[in-house]
Amino acid sequence: MSEDPEPTSSERAPYLKPDDAARALARRLLGESRHAALATVTMPAGQPLATRVALSTLPSGDVVLLLSGLSEHSRALASHPLASLLVGHTVPGDGLRLPRLTLRGHVVRLVPGADEARARTRYLARLPEAALYADFADFAFYSLTIVDGLLNAGFARAHRLDRADLCRDPSPEMEARESAVIRHMNEDHADSLSQIIASQRTTDQTNWRIATLDPLGFEALSDTGDLVRIDFAQVVVEPEGYRHAFVRLVKEARTKQARAKP
Repeated sequence: MSEDPEPTSSERAPYLKPDDAARALARRLLGESRHAALATVTMPAGQPLATRVALSTLPSGDVVLLLSGLSEHSRALASHPLASLLVGHTVPGDGLRLPRLTLRGHVVRLVPGADEARARTRYLARLPEAALYADFADFAFYSLTIVDGLLNAGFARAHRLDRADLCRDPSPEMEARESAVIRHMNEDHADSLSQIIASQRTTDQTNWRIATLDPLGFEALSDTGDLVRIDFAQVVVEPEGYRHAFVRLVKEARTKQARAKP
Protein backbone atom coordinates (compact mmCIF):
# COMPACT_ATOMS: atom_id res chain seq x y z
CA MET A 1 0.00 0.00 0.00
CA SER A 2 1.34 3.40 -0.95
CA GLU A 3 1.90 6.09 1.63
CA ASP A 4 -0.50 9.00 1.88
CA PRO A 5 0.61 11.92 -0.29
CA GLU A 6 2.16 14.97 1.30
CA PRO A 7 -0.40 17.70 1.94
CA THR A 8 -0.29 20.62 -0.45
CA SER A 9 0.70 24.07 0.79
CA SER A 10 -2.95 25.13 0.74
CA GLU A 11 -3.81 22.24 3.06
CA ARG A 12 -1.11 22.96 5.63
CA ALA A 13 -2.02 25.06 8.63
CA PRO A 14 -0.54 28.57 8.12
CA TYR A 15 0.75 28.69 11.70
CA LEU A 16 4.17 27.91 13.15
CA LYS A 17 4.52 25.98 16.37
CA PRO A 18 5.11 28.56 19.12
CA ASP A 19 8.58 28.59 20.64
CA ASP A 20 9.97 30.49 23.64
CA ALA A 21 10.70 33.57 21.52
CA ALA A 22 7.12 33.68 20.22
CA ARG A 23 5.68 33.27 23.71
CA ALA A 24 7.92 36.02 25.06
CA LEU A 25 6.94 38.36 22.23
CA ALA A 26 3.25 37.69 22.84
CA ARG A 27 3.60 38.43 26.55
CA ARG A 28 5.56 41.58 25.77
CA LEU A 29 2.93 42.85 23.34
CA LEU A 30 0.23 42.37 25.96
CA GLY A 31 2.35 43.60 28.85
CA GLU A 32 3.42 46.80 27.08
CA SER A 33 0.02 47.73 25.66
CA ARG A 34 -2.13 50.22 27.50
CA HIS A 35 -4.93 50.04 24.95
CA ALA A 36 -6.50 47.43 22.70
CA ALA A 37 -9.21 46.98 20.12
CA LEU A 38 -12.06 45.08 21.73
CA ALA A 39 -14.30 43.02 19.45
CA THR A 40 -17.72 42.03 20.76
CA VAL A 41 -21.02 40.82 19.34
CA THR A 42 -24.14 42.91 19.80
CA MET A 43 -27.37 41.04 20.42
CA PRO A 44 -29.95 40.09 19.29
CA ALA A 45 -28.87 40.94 15.74
CA GLY A 46 -25.39 39.40 16.11
CA GLN A 47 -23.68 42.45 14.63
CA PRO A 48 -19.90 42.77 15.20
CA LEU A 49 -18.62 45.75 17.18
CA ALA A 50 -15.04 46.99 17.56
CA THR A 51 -14.13 49.59 20.19
CA ARG A 52 -11.01 50.89 21.93
CA VAL A 53 -10.40 50.06 25.59
CA ALA A 54 -7.63 50.41 28.17
CA LEU A 55 -6.29 47.29 29.85
CA SER A 56 -4.10 45.75 32.49
CA THR A 57 -3.33 42.16 33.48
CA LEU A 58 -4.04 39.81 36.36
CA PRO A 59 -1.34 37.69 38.08
CA SER A 60 -2.43 34.79 35.88
CA GLY A 61 -1.80 36.78 32.70
CA ASP A 62 -5.49 37.25 31.96
CA VAL A 63 -6.77 40.73 31.12
CA VAL A 64 -8.44 43.40 33.26
CA LEU A 65 -10.79 45.93 31.69
CA LEU A 66 -12.56 48.93 33.22
CA LEU A 67 -15.76 49.54 31.31
CA SER A 68 -18.70 51.90 31.57
CA GLY A 69 -22.13 50.32 31.79
CA LEU A 70 -23.32 53.03 29.42
CA SER A 71 -21.04 51.80 26.63
CA GLU A 72 -22.18 49.67 23.73
CA HIS A 73 -19.51 47.04 24.40
CA SER A 74 -20.64 46.56 28.01
CA ARG A 75 -24.18 45.92 26.87
CA ALA A 76 -22.88 43.53 24.22
CA LEU A 77 -20.85 41.58 26.79
CA ALA A 78 -23.83 41.30 29.12
CA SER A 79 -25.63 39.35 26.40
CA HIS A 80 -22.70 37.60 24.73
CA PRO A 81 -19.59 37.29 26.96
CA LEU A 82 -17.21 36.03 24.27
CA ALA A 83 -14.78 38.68 23.05
CA SER A 84 -11.49 39.27 21.28
CA LEU A 85 -8.68 41.76 21.90
CA LEU A 86 -6.07 43.05 19.48
CA VAL A 87 -2.89 44.56 20.95
CA GLY A 88 0.31 45.83 19.40
CA HIS A 89 2.48 48.91 19.03
CA THR A 90 1.85 51.47 16.30
CA VAL A 91 4.39 53.71 14.58
CA PRO A 92 4.30 55.71 11.35
CA GLY A 93 4.60 53.56 8.26
CA ASP A 94 3.25 50.15 7.32
CA GLY A 95 1.52 48.92 10.45
CA LEU A 96 1.07 45.45 8.95
CA ARG A 97 4.81 44.90 9.26
CA LEU A 98 4.64 45.24 13.05
CA PRO A 99 3.98 42.35 15.46
CA ARG A 100 0.48 42.12 16.90
CA LEU A 101 -1.42 39.73 19.14
CA THR A 102 -5.06 38.73 18.99
CA LEU A 103 -6.61 37.13 22.08
CA ARG A 104 -9.92 35.35 22.48
CA GLY A 105 -11.67 34.73 25.75
CA HIS A 106 -14.63 34.97 28.10
CA VAL A 107 -15.43 38.26 29.80
CA VAL A 108 -16.98 38.45 33.27
CA ARG A 109 -17.93 41.50 35.30
CA LEU A 110 -16.18 41.37 38.69
CA VAL A 111 -18.32 41.84 41.78
CA PRO A 112 -16.93 43.62 44.87
CA GLY A 113 -14.63 41.28 46.76
CA ALA A 114 -11.06 39.99 46.72
CA ASP A 115 -10.91 39.37 42.97
CA GLU A 116 -12.30 42.80 42.15
CA ALA A 117 -9.94 44.49 44.61
CA ARG A 118 -6.92 42.73 43.09
CA ALA A 119 -8.01 43.70 39.58
CA ARG A 120 -8.52 47.32 40.68
CA THR A 121 -5.08 47.51 42.30
CA ARG A 122 -3.28 46.14 39.25
CA TYR A 123 -5.28 48.25 36.81
CA LEU A 124 -4.61 51.51 38.65
CA ALA A 125 -0.95 50.63 39.19
CA ARG A 126 -0.51 50.36 35.44
CA LEU A 127 -2.99 53.10 34.47
CA PRO A 128 -2.95 55.59 37.39
CA GLU A 129 -4.86 58.20 35.38
CA ALA A 130 -7.91 55.92 35.53
CA ALA A 131 -8.31 56.78 39.21
CA LEU A 132 -10.18 59.89 38.04
CA TYR A 133 -13.18 57.80 36.96
CA ALA A 134 -12.70 54.27 38.32
CA ASP A 135 -15.19 54.91 41.13
CA PHE A 136 -17.91 56.42 38.96
CA ALA A 137 -21.19 54.60 39.51
CA ASP A 138 -21.46 53.40 35.92
CA PHE A 139 -17.93 51.91 35.77
CA ALA A 140 -16.98 48.36 36.72
CA PHE A 141 -13.98 46.05 36.39
CA TYR A 142 -14.13 43.04 34.10
CA SER A 143 -11.79 40.10 33.55
CA LEU A 144 -11.13 38.50 30.18
CA THR A 145 -10.03 34.91 30.72
CA ILE A 146 -7.78 34.01 27.82
CA VAL A 147 -8.72 30.90 25.84
CA ASP A 148 -6.26 31.18 22.96
CA GLY A 149 -4.46 33.68 20.78
CA LEU A 150 -2.93 34.42 17.42
CA LEU A 151 0.51 36.04 17.22
CA ASN A 152 1.53 37.65 13.95
CA ALA A 153 5.24 38.22 14.49
CA GLY A 154 5.96 39.33 10.92
CA PHE A 155 5.77 38.03 7.37
CA ALA A 156 5.24 34.23 7.39
CA ARG A 157 5.65 34.16 11.18
CA ALA A 158 2.16 33.49 12.50
CA HIS A 159 1.73 31.40 15.65
CA ARG A 160 -1.40 29.89 17.14
CA LEU A 161 -1.14 30.10 20.94
CA ASP A 162 -3.11 28.34 23.62
CA ARG A 163 -3.69 29.51 27.18
CA ALA A 164 -0.63 27.70 28.53
CA ASP A 165 1.60 29.73 26.20
CA LEU A 166 0.46 32.99 27.81
CA CYS A 167 -0.76 32.33 31.33
CA ARG A 168 0.35 30.80 34.63
CA ASP A 169 -2.00 30.68 37.60
CA PRO A 170 -0.04 31.61 40.75
CA SER A 171 -0.70 29.96 44.09
CA PRO A 172 -2.58 31.91 46.76
CA GLU A 173 0.70 32.21 48.67
CA MET A 174 2.36 33.86 45.68
CA GLU A 175 -0.52 36.27 45.20
CA ALA A 176 -0.34 37.19 48.89
CA ARG A 177 3.38 37.96 48.52
CA GLU A 178 2.99 40.06 45.36
CA SER A 179 2.56 43.50 46.91
CA ALA A 180 5.46 42.97 49.35
CA VAL A 181 7.81 41.95 46.54
CA ILE A 182 6.83 44.98 44.45
CA ARG A 183 7.26 47.35 47.39
CA HIS A 184 10.65 45.84 48.30
CA MET A 185 12.00 46.16 44.76
CA ASN A 186 10.68 49.69 44.29
CA GLU A 187 11.83 51.03 47.64
CA ASP A 188 15.06 49.11 48.29
CA HIS A 189 16.38 48.10 44.88
CA ALA A 190 15.45 50.90 42.49
CA ASP A 191 19.01 51.03 41.10
CA SER A 192 18.98 47.30 40.40
CA LEU A 193 15.61 47.63 38.70
CA SER A 194 16.99 50.34 36.42
CA GLN A 195 19.98 48.12 35.62
CA ILE A 196 17.73 45.24 34.64
CA ILE A 197 15.64 47.37 32.31
CA ALA A 198 18.62 49.18 30.78
CA SER A 199 20.20 45.81 29.96
CA GLN A 200 17.14 44.69 28.00
CA ARG A 201 15.80 47.91 26.50
CA THR A 202 17.23 50.91 24.68
CA THR A 203 16.07 53.70 26.97
CA ASP A 204 17.31 56.88 28.60
CA GLN A 205 14.92 56.46 31.52
CA THR A 206 16.48 55.66 34.90
CA ASN A 207 13.59 56.04 37.32
CA TRP A 208 11.38 52.95 37.16
CA ARG A 209 8.87 51.30 39.44
CA ILE A 210 7.28 47.90 39.15
CA ALA A 211 3.54 48.19 38.52
CA THR A 212 2.51 44.54 38.23
CA LEU A 213 4.13 41.19 38.97
CA ASP A 214 3.33 37.63 37.91
CA PRO A 215 5.05 34.21 37.79
CA LEU A 216 6.45 34.91 34.32
CA GLY A 217 7.81 38.44 34.85
CA PHE A 218 6.85 42.02 35.65
CA GLU A 219 5.76 45.30 34.11
CA ALA A 220 7.36 48.60 35.07
CA LEU A 221 6.56 52.28 34.55
CA SER A 222 9.04 55.13 34.22
CA ASP A 223 8.56 58.64 35.59
CA THR A 224 7.52 59.75 32.11
CA GLY A 225 5.00 56.96 31.65
CA ASP A 226 7.02 54.48 29.57
CA LEU A 227 5.80 50.92 30.08
CA VAL A 228 8.01 47.84 29.70
CA ARG A 229 7.54 44.11 30.19
CA ILE A 230 10.49 42.03 31.47
CA ASP A 231 10.28 38.24 31.63
CA PHE A 232 12.03 36.08 34.21
CA ALA A 233 14.47 33.43 32.98
CA GLN A 234 12.27 30.75 34.55
CA VAL A 235 8.70 30.52 35.77
CA VAL A 236 8.39 31.35 39.46
CA VAL A 237 6.49 28.58 41.25
CA GLU A 238 6.74 29.57 44.93
CA PRO A 239 7.00 32.89 46.81
CA GLU A 240 10.72 32.71 47.54
CA GLY A 241 11.30 32.18 43.84
CA TYR A 242 10.69 35.88 43.19
CA ARG A 243 13.90 36.75 45.05
CA HIS A 244 15.92 34.25 43.02
CA ALA A 245 14.36 35.51 39.78
CA PHE A 246 15.32 39.14 40.44
CA VAL A 247 18.81 38.22 41.66
CA ARG A 248 19.41 36.34 38.41
CA LEU A 249 18.19 39.30 36.33
CA VAL A 250 20.51 41.66 38.22
CA LYS A 251 23.51 39.36 37.76
CA GLU A 252 22.80 39.05 34.04
CA ALA A 253 22.41 42.83 33.71
CA ARG A 254 25.73 43.51 35.48
CA THR A 255 27.53 40.90 33.39
CA LYS A 256 26.19 42.46 30.21
CA GLN A 257 27.17 45.93 31.41
CA ALA A 258 30.70 44.78 32.25
CA ARG A 259 31.17 43.19 28.83
CA ALA A 260 30.04 46.41 27.13
CA LYS A 261 32.73 48.50 28.79
CA PRO A 262 35.76 49.28 26.56
